[in-house]
Amino acid sequence: KSTMDDKLRKPLSHNRGFAFQNVNPLIKYWIGSWDNAHPLLDIGCGSCVNARQALEAGATVYATEMEEESVKTLTEEYKDCQNISFHYLRLPDQVSFQDNTFSGILCSEVLHFLNHPDIISSVWELYRLVRPGGKVVITCGGEDALAYQKVDLKKLKEEERQKSPLCLKAVQNFYDLCKTAAELEGTESAWKLYEQQKSTMKPYFNFINADQLAMVFTRLGFEVEVLTTGPAPQYPVWVHGDHDQVRLVARKPAQ
Repeated sequence: KSTMDDKLRKPLSHNRGFAFQNVNPLIKYWIGSWDNAHPLLDIGCGSCVNARQALEAGATVYATEMEEESVKTLTEEYKDCQNISFHYLRLPDQVSFQDNTFSGILCSEVLHFLNHPDIISSVWELYRLVRPGGKVVITCGGEDALAYQKVDLKKLKEEERQKSPLCLKAVQNFYDLCKTAAELEGTESAWKLYEQQKSTMKPYFNFINADQLAMVFTRLGFEVEVLTTGPAPQYPVWVHGDHDQVRLVARKPAQ
């Protein structure tokens, strides 16, 4: 549980977090959903570390980013690769693909940047985009993040659930929460990481509860096949725990 090496992440230009350099821990489910006919979708592809794994497995990949400039840069970088194409996409309402287009969807480190209404709309979109029998793979930051337990994040989230059991409410004062947690940690590295978060992330962050997220997917028609938490050593925090990340695999029922 030591401070993370900066080599595992780099800030994104659109002020929405970082591009991580490690492979998604659930990637086998995403690549395994490739049906040799319909492409895989990588939402928020970043540095394409996951997309490259899918390409090596022989899949066709549609990779997306939420800035047109990033799409242009990646298109040029991969111009000699025929099995990958890059597209602009911004959940939940700027999605241009047709229904049932993809055999599998990877949405890695995206949902924690959305508030409840946009998460609901995004899951609807994922259901629309994936083919019957296809899978959606999700990883995102969770409420059990060790770095924020000194500021009672878990207690705060539990109190919110008592008021609204179905609401995945984001922490609106994320900067203040980070600042207080860094001050309590009391190290130079913690303060440095707080400053990095403030300069590269939005002022709100949704620390997801795994059971709530699974409930959303189930109620919107998915069958949840994997639900767990795990470590995320790439996250820009000063201490890492074994349950910092929420991990979910959901299947759209075959017709």
